[in-house]
Order: sequence, then C-alpha cells, then structure tokens
Amino acid sequence: MTLFQRTVPIFALAGILIFASPAAGHGPTEQKEDMHMGGAHRQMEEAMKAQHERMANFQEAAEMLLSAIVHSALKPALEAAEKLERSLAGHESDMPHKNREQAKEFQGLYSELGKRTANLKAAIQANDLPESAAAYGQVLQTCATCHRKFRD
Repeated sequence: MTLFQRTVPIFALAGILIFASPAAGHGPTEQKEDMHMGGAHRQMEEAMKAQHERMANFQEAAEMLLSAIVHSALKPALEAAEKLERSLAGHESDMPHKNREQAKEFQGLYSELGKRTANLKAAIQANDLPESAAAYGQVLQTCATCHRKFRD
C-alpha cells in the first residue's frame, strides 16, 4: 500500500468529521437573535409576557369583583377593585397584538379603562353597589372594545 493510498482515507475521514460537527461559533438560538436583532425581539417578547400577566391579573380581579357585587359583599368588592386598579400599572409600554399602527388608540383605551376602574372603585367605597354594578359594566365595555379591535 502506498503512502498516497493511506493518506487519502485519513484526510477523507478528517474532512467528514470536521464538516459533520456542529458549528461551535454560532451558539444557541437566543444568542443568534440577540446578535442579529440587537435583542429587540427578546424585549418585545418580555413586554408581551408582562402585558399578558397584567391582563390575567385584571381578569382574575374582574371575576372576583363580579361575584362580590352580585353577593353584596363590600369588603371583597373593594379588595377586587384595588387589585383591578393595580393590574393596570405598567401599561404605558404595552402594544396591541394587531393593528400596531393604532398604538395611540390602544393606549387611549387603556387610559379609559383606568378612569372607569377608578369610578368603579369610588362607587364601591361609597357603598353604592347598584352604581358599582353599572360602573363594572362600563369597565367591561372598554375591555370588549379593545379586544374586538386589537386582540388576536
């Protein structure tokens, strides 16, 4: 066997091993995204996650509030209204899922939701449960308007 016949299979094997191994310089997918998009995609995902958490807290508080109003339970109604109000904090950087070019209108609906939530809380604090029920309906009206226009 000649030297040429021995070296060719060795170089062929070395080439196969080199080209078959994963590229170590590319790193995980998250790092690629950060490299290519400057982390903007990750920030947007984190903002959406925070927005979804706020809305889940808002929904939970709204359900608690409905039950408290129906059962004329003033203290639980006030606690739920306060939770509802707290769940809106931090919405200033939120963006709609669709119709993103209308972000200003989206923020306007958030602002309206805040006002209506404050009115609801005031009605509960005044121990006016019938007015609280009407104010709760106004809050839900804002929710429905926003979801119809901006939610996926």
